[in-house]
Amino acid sequence: WNFENKLFLLQAERHYAFGEMDHAAEKYKLAQESSKKHRFLHEEALACELAANFHEKAGNVKFVAELIDRAVNCFQTWGAEGKVESLLLSP
Repeated sequence: WNFENKLFLLQAERHYAFGEMDHAAEKYKLAQESSKKHRFLHEEALACELAANFHEKAGNVKFVAELIDRAVNCFQTWGAEGKVESLLLSP
């Protein structure tokens, strides 16, 4: 077990904060992949949720629905029903 997925997610958020959108998008993707590979379900859900927010604000709306669906699925499987409800009620 490792912290690779967390590092990728922190890097993604940093790149996003500094306006480095291409680097941010790549790090969000790596965070999702690493979380899934290492079976960190709740962290995969978080990576998907944050990536969806990033893509929505960046104008890449084609990715948003798929990422939210993945986040909802992961959170639901993990048992976080309140979080699922929150995501489903968000505009």
